[in-house]
Amino acid sequence: MRLFAFGSNGSGQLGIGHEEDVSTPTQCLFEQPEASQGSQITTIQNTNLADESEISTIAAGGNHTLLLTTSGSIYAAGCNEDGRCGPHRATENPKEPESDNNGNILRFRRMILRDPVSDTEISKLKHVSATWEGTIAVASVPRRSNNDVVHGHDPDTEDRVFVFGSSPKGELGLGPDNPAPVSGTCIPSFPPTGLRITALASGMAHSATVLSNGDVYGWGAARKGQLGEENRGARIAYSPVHICVPFFAQAVACGREFTVVSGRGRFVVLGDGGNRWGILGIPESLSLQGDEQGEECGGRRGAIRYRSTGIAASWHGVYVHAAPGLGRVEPSISDAQTDAYSDSDHVGGSIVAWGRNDRGQLPPPDLPTPAKLAVGSEHAIALLGDGRVAAFGWGEHGNCGPDTDSQGNVSGTYNVISLPEAVGVDGRVVGVGAGCATSWMIAT
Repeated sequence: MRLFAFGSNGSGQLGIGHEEDVSTPTQCLFEQPEASQGSQITTIQNTNLADESEISTIAAGGNHTLLLTTSGSIYAAGCNEDGRCGPHRATENPKEPESDNNGNILRFRRMILRDPVSDTEISKLKHVSATWEGTIAVASVPRRSNNDVVHGHDPDTEDRVFVFGSSPKGELGLGPDNPAPVSGTCIPSFPPTGLRITALASGMAHSATVLSNGDVYGWGAARKGQLGEENRGARIAYSPVHICVPFFAQAVACGREFTVVSGRGRFVVLGDGGNRWGILGIPESLSLQGDEQGEECGGRRGAIRYRSTGIAASWHGVYVHAAPGLGRVEPSISDAQTDAYSDSDHVGGSIVAWGRNDRGQLPPPDLPTPAKLAVGSEHAIALLGDGRVAAFGWGEHGNCGPDTDSQGNVSGTYNVISLPEAVGVDGRVVGVGAGCATSWMIAT
C-alpha cells in the first residue's frame, strides 16, 4: 500500500521529506525502526507502511496529518511544536534527520502510546481526528473494572480518549485549567462507563463523538451552537457535554463552526456558524415534511432517502454521498477547516451538497458518479467509478492539481489527477483523502 500527497506543505504535513508545496502526487515517506541494540534505535526511510495493513482514516489539522491503519496504528507528520503529532519511540543517530529545526516531522512517524493505568504500550487505536492545533485519538485498553456492562464486542477492554497539542478553545476536552500543550493526556471519565466510542470528528476548534448507545457528546468551541443549542451559552465546553439529537446517532462530521450528525435515515445540522453560506438551507430533496421537522433538540433536520450514504463537511459545506450498490460508504474524509457561498443545492452524480461555492467547492454538474468522496477545508477529491481521481474547489496550494484559474480555483469543472508514471500500469487508486489544502491518494 502506497500513499501519495499534493498541496500545502509548509510544515511538512504531506510527509514527503521536505516543506515545499507540490501540485502533483508525490509519494509519502515513512520512518521505520531498524533492529536495535540496547537503548539505541535507528530509523530508515521507507515508502510503504511497515506492516501489511491499509490506511483507514486520513485526518488533517491546520499543519499536521494523521493516518490510522486497519491494524490500529497511527502515523503523523507535520508541525509538532506543541506535541500534536504524539510521542514516538526514542531514536538515536538516525540515518536522516527526522525533523527540521522547527520541530516539523517531514516523514510519517508512528505514534507510540502507553496506557497510564496498566503502563503497557497501546497496540490498538480505533479512531483519530484533528483540530487546527490538536489531535484526538481513541484507544481500546484493558478495562479497569469488570463490574460494568459494556456496549461492544470485547468485554475485557474499554475506550479511552488521548489528546495531544494545544487547546486555546478547550478543543482537547481537559477542562479550563489545561491551556498549555499536552501530549498523551486522557480526557478524564470519558466515555461514560460501559460505553464505546463508535464515531469521532473534529472541526477547527471543536470535536464530537457518537457513543455505542446512540448518544452524542462534544467539547471545544460552542458559541455558534456547534455543540447544540443547550450548550451555546457556555461559549466553550472545556469538557465533554451531551448534545441533544432526536434520533439514534451513528455518524458525525464537523465543519468549521457546525456539526452534522446522522443515523437511521435522519440527520441534523447543529450550529449557525456556516449559515452565511446557507448551511442551514437543507435542499428540498433531503428536507423533512410537516410535523417531522419539529423543534426537538434544535438544529435543522433532514432525511436521507438513499440505501447507503456517508456525510462529510467542509468548513462551510455539507456533502451527502449516496452510493447505491456499494454497501455502506464512509467517505475518506478529513473534515478540515475553510471559508464561500451558494444557496443552491447540487446533485452531482450521487452527491447532494450545499453551502459555500464561490471557489467551486461544491461538485460540478458534470462530475461522474464517485465511488469514494473526500472533503477538505475548501476542496474535495473524488475517486470515480472508473478509477480516475477528480479534484475541485480552492486549489491555490496545488491541492487540486497544477491547473487552476487566476484565483487558484477549480470551479464549475474538475481536474483529473493521475498517479506518477513511475507507479506503472498495475498501480491503481483505492482511496482518497482531503484536508486543509492537502490531498491524498492511496494506491496499490
